[in-house]
Amino acid sequence: MNGEIITIGRELLMGEIVDTNASYFAQELANAGVTVRWSSQVGDDIEHLHEVIGRALDRSQVIITSGGLGPTSDDLSREAVAGVLGEELRVDSEMVAWIEGVFRERGVTEMPKTNIKQANIIPSATFLPNPGGTAPGWWVKRNGSHIFMTPGPPREIKRMWANHIGPAVRDMTGAGVVHTRILRTAGMTEGGIDEVLGDLFGTENPYLGIYAHVDGIQLRIISRAATDKEARSITDPLETEIRRRIGSAIWGADDDSAATRLGELLIDAEMTVGVVDSGTGGTLASLISRAAGHERWFRGSMITGPGGAPLATPLLESMLGGPAGRTTGTVSEAAAVQMAVNARQLMGADLGIGITPPSSEDDEQMKGTIFVAFATSSGKKVVRSRFYQPPDRALPRAAMFALTEAAKAIAGDEV
Repeated sequence: MNGEIITIGRELLMGEIVDTNASYFAQELANAGVTVRWSSQVGDDIEHLHEVIGRALDRSQVIITSGGLGPTSDDLSREAVAGVLGEELRVDSEMVAWIEGVFRERGVTEMPKTNIKQANIIPSATFLPNPGGTAPGWWVKRNGSHIFMTPGPPREIKRMWANHIGPAVRDMTGAGVVHTRILRTAGMTEGGIDEVLGDLFGTENPYLGIYAHVDGIQLRIISRAATDKEARSITDPLETEIRRRIGSAIWGADDDSAATRLGELLIDAEMTVGVVDSGTGGTLASLISRAAGHERWFRGSMITGPGGAPLATPLLESMLGGPAGRTTGTVSEAAAVQMAVNARQLMGADLGIGITPPSSEDDEQMKGTIFVAFATSSGKKVVRSRFYQPPDRALPRAAMFALTEAAKAIAGDEV
């Protein structure tokens, strides 16, 4: 079945918000057995809405929209679909009562009259319940095509998909069960992985995709079968082969985060960690602080500035390597090691992590290079990488690099 996604709102076209709904729907529709052929954004203009919805009905069997279901005059999705189908809107009294109940639950005794608009429906449509808001969706059926209309907020969309739209689409396609497995890697480029795994791409079931992500290159395996057990039996051999070839680069799977993975390893080893960070601007500590249970293993972080700032006080000078910083510069293995050692001592941690600032040298071989050191009572390890992107991209990547390399060092008893 051909699928089409239409996201609605002038704010999308002006770049005021990022359209995450389209990517969410694309993934979910693919998992449900629908081939998404087209995706478009359109503003709150009735003529333009008529155009994109009419075109979608001519060529797609599954159409999903988001946005334009609010109570204001510029919310025109219902009017647009009604116009394309030549049907008249009517107010559903039961839906009015439901919306009024939502407002009462929120402590509002009288529903604004404008919200009556959200109770409009046409004969070809049925309401889709929205447990997270006041805007019910629509499911429209016409000449073998299905339009699923949803509101704009992602949290509302995801519940509607899980409870109503997803099961309905799966019934249409006969997709059965879709099993997805994500393998998260670090230390290999997209091209490098393709060289090793190239012969595994190109099949439909299982399908293997490769995606660049801030935490490394991700591999996604998608398998379809009548039952979950059968789908997993298709996924597992491919995962086994991937791990055989590049297992050392795989640091996690599915919903794993690098910080959570490191925390699990530290808890198993009964260890804690402290950080002296002059390379990620505090991004590393921020990622760690989002991991559930981090208070069990994270002792703290000292964030220092790059360049001359580390020498501003004796404390910062000491933390960045003291004399080593003077003789080898703050971007060096020696400075990173001393930072890691001092992180252990200052934070009272079992594992110290030290991160140098990125090198600003003109030498193309060094520009953007950082050193990350790990120190325990039994040993030290230093790794290096280059992050030459703008800070909004380089800082998260450097932090992820530090986390994944720390996990490798702990897992491999390298420090």
